[in-house]
Amino acid sequence: MDGLSIIESVLWFMICILCMVFCLIMMLRLWANYSNNPIVTSIYTSNSIWDVSFPAVTICNNNKVYRPHADLMAKNLYMNGFTTNDSDKFFSSLMKLIRPHTISIDNATARQFLDRLDMTVEKLMEQLMQPCSALLLKCIWIGKVYDCNKIFKTVKSKEGFCCAFNYHYYVEHISNDFNTNDFNNTSDDLPGVHTILKAPGSGRDVGLAVALNIEPDMYKATSRPFIGASVIIHDAMDFPDIGAHIVSVPIVSVPIGHFLEISITGKFVRGMESLRAIPQEKRMCYFHNEVPGKVRYSFESCVSECAAKYIHRICGCLPFYYPEMLKGMRTCYLPDTDCLLRIRKLISNYEEIEHCSKICLPECSDMFYTLNSENIKMHDVGFDSYLMNDFDKNNMSFVYVFFGDSSYIEYRKESTISWDSLIASFGGIFGLCLGGSVLSVIELIYLLTRQLFRRQTRKWQEQTRTKLPPASEVFLSIPAKEKVQLRKPRNCQESVDKRVLVTWCQPIIHQHKITSVDNMNHMKHVKF
Repeated sequence: MDGLSIIESVLWFMICILCMVFCLIMMLRLWANYSNNPIVTSIYTSNSIWDVSFPAVTICNNNKVYRPHADLMAKNLYMNGFTTNDSDKFFSSLMKLIRPHTISIDNATARQFLDRLDMTVEKLMEQLMQPCSALLLKCIWIGKVYDCNKIFKTVKSKEGFCCAFNYHYYVEHISNDFNTNDFNNTSDDLPGVHTILKAPGSGRDVGLAVALNIEPDMYKATSRPFIGASVIIHDAMDFPDIGAHIVSVPIVSVPIGHFLEISITGKFVRGMESLRAIPQEKRMCYFHNEVPGKVRYSFESCVSECAAKYIHRICGCLPFYYPEMLKGMRTCYLPDTDCLLRIRKLISNYEEIEHCSKICLPECSDMFYTLNSENIKMHDVGFDSYLMNDFDKNNMSFVYVFFGDSSYIEYRKESTISWDSLIASFGGIFGLCLGGSVLSVIELIYLLTRQLFRRQTRKWQEQTRTKLPPASEVFLSIPAKEKVQLRKPRNCQESVDKRVLVTWCQPIIHQHKITSVDNMNHMKHVKF
């Protein structure tokens, strides 16, 4: 800068350097904050509950061997040489397929039983369950009575074969998981059969009500140490295994009925579209349509499938209650219980859970249900309701499932800052520290490019001029009167400069013709 002393110039230079350093530090801090915390979560409380999908309700009787069906099979086995005691041991051992433990019969005898019955393990367990038509006697959805056989499906779960309402796990494969004769597929007005339900409000009258016939006299082998049923609340698109909520409906040894209310509150985590721009290893979640080969990705189902594949890899079989992953997989039977028990111990040491957690990320958008249950013994106090009419309350259990609140909490996850806002932030820091803008950057680039081009042009011109020889070595003229045909001498070169045409020769000895002084006046001169 003109007119400044050395001290002022040095001071101004140091100020410029400090501004540049400060600008760089601020930009690095902004980028580090964006990289380490790319997601921000906002809470919204005013959301109507009727916008939330109603969960699936899966009901499982603890009795896994229905006595009437077991007696028919025992008669068939008795005709094939098996005693009643052998049959009882066989039926009680079947529970070990759900709760792995040591069995009371040897492996050879167990295989003989299955061969005599001539059915698969999956078919055997389905035949021995209490039919949904016997378990569910009355079903009401939002005050309207429906045929339970038409709105409940026989499905697989980690509790064995159960009866499910509003169940839509793997719709394209669901025909393999339940008996299609249990409900009418052609009816479009059946709730929860073809589409996922949504409740129009909250309260006990705006939900599902079911009358259960536990039939304690029909117990032959139970998966739990009490008579009753289990109610599993889970997402309609999830397999009822990992992450499902289980509420028991116990019945004491004396046949006294129970009244169970399950009040559900919802919490929805919504991943906004801005998250898609963030890499998966940063956001740590999958969108429903992001995983190849999946119609709808589910974290719970992914973990269940991972555990099933691990069991198949170790034991060479798959428990009957898992959906068939691949065609041709062998179903685990009684001789495989030792391996299943060993795997359960391995999973308890979190060896496989760590592996599954690496390949199964949570869902970016997911619904979480919180349950508040009230289980009370019923007494004869003159209370009457549409669900309890025509039933002996002492031998029945009644279940109500509904939303307990008319609103739910929504957590929205989105990118902390979008790419255009990030650029604007960098521009603000640049303008604050250095007084620059986009136009200033373009102007600087233009000036630097122009200056570089000019220097290269001057350098090229100087190199071209240095190639011209001295004027004394250039053949400049020819006689004007004499007609002489010019020939290009040896060792002659031409200038590469296109503006002048000059021919010169290397300094060699030539014999020149001497002309008179008069002829010198007729020489043609070439000017540069």
